[in-house]
Amino acid sequence: MGYLLLILIFEIFGLSLLSKKLTNALYHVFLRIFRHREIALPILIVLLFPGTVIHELAHLFIAEILGVKTGKLNLAPESIEGSQIQTGSVELVQTDPFRRSVIGLAPFFVGLTALFVLSSILPNLWNNTISAYNQGILFSSLSLYYLLATLYFLFAVSTTMFASKEDMKGVIPLAIVLGMIGGALYFTGVRIGITEELTKSVTGILSAIVQSLSLVLFLNLFLYVLAAAGVWRGKNKQVIQNQ
Repeated sequence: MGYLLLILIFEIFGLSLLSKKLTNALYHVFLRIFRHREIALPILIVLLFPGTVIHELAHLFIAEILGVKTGKLNLAPESIEGSQIQTGSVELVQTDPFRRSVIGLAPFFVGLTALFVLSSILPNLWNNTISAYNQGILFSSLSLYYLLATLYFLFAVSTTMFASKEDMKGVIPLAIVLGMIGGALYFTGVRIGITEELTKSVTGILSAIVQSLSLVLFLNLFLYVLAAAGVWRGKNKQVIQNQ
């Protein structure tokens, strides 16, 4: 189980970095195509919109469940001026660090669940699409469009599910406190026993999540390579024209 946890942490960290690079690369592709930030940025915001909706609604619903009052919900930036663009936001009243941390991390866990569900149906959609291709009915088969929609949602959710700096407020102090408590309990000899049956169940769940994230990582890496190639090609063309 330990090695699965390490792989999972590595995948989450890698996906977090890749999502930022992919978003940035796509923005520059749109910027090179349309030549105006006022066009490129809204296109990117619309492209990520389903993920933004899931992200902000996760904040909202968990806040309501925990009894934290919420204010204005924004699913699009109020302005696209400035270097930093916040694609969505939910206003929250001041609350304790524990509830603030849970609300802040909610989109990550909701997103992880969505990725798991979407990636679990992907193999059947892929097989059905290949079958439709072999029968010569690819573009008249719904499997192709379901497959494309699933891949799109995997991309949109995976690039928007990570916590922002605002979301992380309270998480680090709480993690330090919990770590100190856990360390103190460990050194005083307190141990938590885990049954073999529970270990098998947790291992199975971790294995399934690791497989799902591996698929999402591959998809996002493929998209990033395409986007980066587009940016590089655009720069090359510009250099040639300037010579």
